[in-house]
Amino acid sequence: MAKTESVPTANREISPAEARSREYLRRRISPDEDFEALLGFPRFFEIETVNTCNARCPMCTIESWTRHSPVMSMDLFTKIADEIGEYAGQVHRVSLFKDGEPLLDKKLHLRIALLKERGVENVAIHTNVSLLDEKRAPALLEAGLDEITLSIDSLDKEIFEEIREGLSLEVVLENAVKFIELRNRIRPQAEIKIRMIKQDSNKDGWDAYEAFWQDKLAPHDRCFSHNIHNWGGQLEGHNSVVESLQPQLPCLSLWSAMVIFANGDVPMCTVDFNNTHPTGSVVESSIKELWDSPVMTERRQIHMEHRRGVFPNCRTCNVWNEPSDWEKRSDEYVKQLSDKT
Repeated sequence: MAKTESVPTANREISPAEARSREYLRRRISPDEDFEALLGFPRFFEIETVNTCNARCPMCTIESWTRHSPVMSMDLFTKIADEIGEYAGQVHRVSLFKDGEPLLDKKLHLRIALLKERGVENVAIHTNVSLLDEKRAPALLEAGLDEITLSIDSLDKEIFEEIREGLSLEVVLENAVKFIELRNRIRPQAEIKIRMIKQDSNKDGWDAYEAFWQDKLAPHDRCFSHNIHNWGGQLEGHNSVVESLQPQLPCLSLWSAMVIFANGDVPMCTVDFNNTHPTGSVVESSIKELWDSPVMTERRQIHMEHRRGVFPNCRTCNVWNEPSDWEKRSDEYVKQLSDKT
C-alpha cells in the first residue's frame, strides 16, 4: 500500500484522495470559492411548488410517486424565500420546479417576484412548454424570471409524442418560438436553454435539433442534451446512452443543492423523489439547520470515503452527468481517486 500523506484542515487531516475530491467538488460547484465555503449554505435550490404534471413521460417518476401534496402554500413559500434572501449573496440559483410541471402553479409569477424582491440573483424554471402560451409567458418575464429550460426531446412528431405522452409537438414548438420572441422584447437578459433528454429513440436526431434551435437563440442562450438516467436505479429500462463516470465520484448534490417538496419535506437529493432518505422539514427547521445537520454531515463523509453504495439510490446514479468538458475532467479525477490512499 502506498504511503499516506496528509493535508491539514481546520479540524483534522485529510488524505490526498479526499483533497482531490474536494478540488473536484469545488471546481464544479463554485470555482471562485474555497471548499469550506460550500458548507455554509446551499448554492442551488429546487423548490417544488406543485406536485403534479399534465404529461406522462416514460423517463419520469410520476407513476411511482407515493406522496401527495399538490400545491405549496404561500405562507410556507414566503418562509423559505425569507431565509434564502438572508443568504442571497451565496445562492447561485433557485429553481421553482421539481418533477412536475411548474406552469400548473397559478401563483408561479408571484413566487418569482417574491424571490427577486429578496435579492435572489437567478430564479429559474424547467417546463415541458405545453402551457407556456402568450397568456402565461409575459407575467413570468415581467416578474423577473432569469432562466428557463424548455424540455423538448425531438423535432420528430412521432418520437416527441411517444416520449412526451399527452403533449402536442405543434403546440410546444409554437409556444417555444413565440416565447423566444417575447423574451427578446420583454426581458432580453433572461437565458433560454433548450434541452433534449437524449435516449435511444431520439439520439440520432441531435444534429438537426441543435441546428434548428441555434438559429433562433441569442448568444447567451444554450441548446444542449442531457443523458437519460434511471433515477439511481429506481426506474427500470432507462439505461444511459452515454457512459457516465459520476457513480465513481462524490455527489455534487450533497455539497451544493437542496430540494424542498411542496409540503416542506427535504429529501436527500433530487433523485430521492419519494423521500426515502429524509433530511427533515423546513416547516419545523430552518434551511441552515438542515444543511448543517448530522445526517447531512454523515452522508457527505460516506461519499467522500467512496462508500456511496451504502445508499441504494447512489450506487449507479448519474443524474449530474452531462456531456461536456467536465466529463473529460471527471475522468482525470476518477483515475486519481482509484488510489484510495
